[in-house]
Amino acid sequence: MLRLVNVSKYYNTNNVVALGLRKANLELGINEFVAVVGESGSGKTTLLNVISGIDSYEEGEMYINDEETSYFSTADLENYRKKYIAFVFQNYNLVDSYTVLQNVELPLLLAGYSQKDAKRRAMDIIQQVGMEKHIHHKATKLSGGQKQRVVIARALAKDCPIIAADEPTGNLDSESAKQIIKLLHDIAKDKLVIVVTHDFDQVKEYASRKIRIYDGEIVEDVEVQKIEKLDLPVFAEEEKKIKVLEHIRMAFKNLLAVPKKTILMILVFFVFSFFVALVYGAFNLAMSMGSNYDIYYTTEEYFGNKSISRIVMNKADKSAFTAAELLDIASKDQVKTVISKDFLLDVRVEMRSTQRIESLDEFYYLGSVRYLPVSVINNQSLILSGVMPSAEGEALLALSTTLMNNVEVDDVFLNQTYYQSGARDFNIYSSVEHEIVGIVDSGDLFMDNDYSYMIISDEEFAELTNLYYTAFVKAVTLDLTYADDTKFGNESFLRELLIYNGMQIAVDNTLTDHQLGFPTEYELYFCETGGELDCEGLTAELFFQDAYTENTFSDLEAIFKDYSNELCVNQNIYDQIYYDDIYQVSVLTDSNINVQRLISNLERIKDGSVEKYKVIYPYAFEFEDPYGSALRFFESLGLLAALLATIIGSTFLSYIIFRVIINTKLRDYAIFRTVGANQMVIRLLIYLENVFVVVFSFVLFLGLSILLKNMDAINQYNILYGLKTFAFGDYLIFFGILLLMSLIISGRYCGRVFQDTVQTSLKAE
Repeated sequence: MLRLVNVSKYYNTNNVVALGLRKANLELGINEFVAVVGESGSGKTTLLNVISGIDSYEEGEMYINDEETSYFSTADLENYRKKYIAFVFQNYNLVDSYTVLQNVELPLLLAGYSQKDAKRRAMDIIQQVGMEKHIHHKATKLSGGQKQRVVIARALAKDCPIIAADEPTGNLDSESAKQIIKLLHDIAKDKLVIVVTHDFDQVKEYASRKIRIYDGEIVEDVEVQKIEKLDLPVFAEEEKKIKVLEHIRMAFKNLLAVPKKTILMILVFFVFSFFVALVYGAFNLAMSMGSNYDIYYTTEEYFGNKSISRIVMNKADKSAFTAAELLDIASKDQVKTVISKDFLLDVRVEMRSTQRIESLDEFYYLGSVRYLPVSVINNQSLILSGVMPSAEGEALLALSTTLMNNVEVDDVFLNQTYYQSGARDFNIYSSVEHEIVGIVDSGDLFMDNDYSYMIISDEEFAELTNLYYTAFVKAVTLDLTYADDTKFGNESFLRELLIYNGMQIAVDNTLTDHQLGFPTEYELYFCETGGELDCEGLTAELFFQDAYTENTFSDLEAIFKDYSNELCVNQNIYDQIYYDDIYQVSVLTDSNINVQRLISNLERIKDGSVEKYKVIYPYAFEFEDPYGSALRFFESLGLLAALLATIIGSTFLSYIIFRVIINTKLRDYAIFRTVGANQMVIRLLIYLENVFVVVFSFVLFLGLSILLKNMDAINQYNILYGLKTFAFGDYLIFFGILLLMSLIISGRYCGRVFQDTVQTSLKAE
């Protein structure tokens, strides 16, 4: 039985206490068709709400099969409503965004039915109430009578022992009202039907009991028809649980049911997550530029070219690279080109035009130029004006952004011929001329933007590499000895004269394998004896040593010829000096982002259990700035703080907007609670719905990110450039951040959903 003993209900509004129900005593059982009548505001709906568990009571006790309910928690009340109560409301309380079929399926799915079984049973019940022609109509498209039939069908689908009907005919015409009351009577067998109505005449033909309420008190309780009252059934504690897949389907269905709201939520979340992505990308970009490495110098303790896209490599055992190893390195993601014997990258030279520039009426000098091989141009679109070189003697010129902003580039450089007029760091030069046939922005090559770059053919680059080799070897010594085994005495002068960055090696094939050619002017220093020149019997030993090899040429006869500032040997010795084996390479990346990820990948390559390569990142080594590491640390810390602040701010703003949108669904969640959804179910639905929003927003971001990655216009000067740092791992991390934001938003909103009773939520709506 369902029994009320001295039950009272009070409402507190703006500190004013109002009576809703006073000392109600009642006993109800199965098979009864109970009519609760009274004037508006008399308390009849309050009585029904207390019996139904959608509102609380303050005094007395309500018993369900002799079990007290005053101590029931929210979860207990939800369980009670789910097992015992099916509702038929005056204002219908259908989920407006659902179809007829979906509204009737809802309690079945919440009861643990599979989608297939729920649909089959719902179709049978819809036919019973005569709504089979409207199964795909949204609830908002139905008439009042049709809505009430759907509500009754939903109550039947719930299959509970108690049907609570609150003014089920209040919004209907007389004919529809009669049909609804008859329908309720027809389903009343083996159930307790409680109908709240202001007009007893509508139900007197079917009612077995009449209860009148006045001013919150039961003033009349009479049996209209004699029936046998039975106890309410006792349900097992265990119940069917909704499968995870059904939860997911239901959440997805909820989003599809309100497409405009869903699209708005996706766009809102996408916008704020995009801000997070920009800061994350900036953080990534800073981190990719910010670590120091334990530098193992393979050349002099100096790298002139410390471009962010340059990685220097040698083998850990100092052996030569094989062709297969070089191909493997070149095949790595982010690698644009591999430059063998990379000494030339560190050379800084001066260039001069061979003729006056008309617009300037002068010869034009470029004070800081470095060389690059044409293989650094892997995209024709990088050429801002002009064409790719196609013949020997043609070159591209990559200019710094500053220079391009201050000079009429095409007039000064394009189709003009330039030659190297000197080296800035070494007394070595080349007079080879190059016609500039195309212009490139050095920033687009991710090279140090303080310099300009002469981009020449790979063959010419190799020749110049040999020319500058002696500027980078660890030691070049020259011992001169006379025939009587006395060494040339002015060693300090010799050391200064022949210091490794003061001479270059050239070829003179008139020399033999046992001769070394000097400029004639050196005779004065080497051979003067008593005011006369005597070079007979003067021999030399030429010694080279770099980080990988050493080479000595002994007993060379000193020959003096009309050379410029250079030492000369024949081709045979020249080829021995400039060996073909490759011990050091520079890897140039295709962007300035995620460079350290590539470095890590190269460092992880093993030869058995031992690291195979030594990887050097000149950009990260700033020996001139002892505070560089600390500054980078605080910079990274600041960006991390900015990232966290952006995540928190975006989460908060998303929640504020989401709350406005989801508040329009409070009524739907309250309806879910009336048809059997407990807190756990609704929480999971809210979480899943927001996870779907995250997934759709992430897919939108992923598509945009991939599009931006392939846009050349998005360069390092663009605010969107950090998005190019995203790799697979970053996308996973970013998705995790979005999920965390979603969980925080969902958690906060769930508290909003359950802070009121079901009745309060429905009234608020």
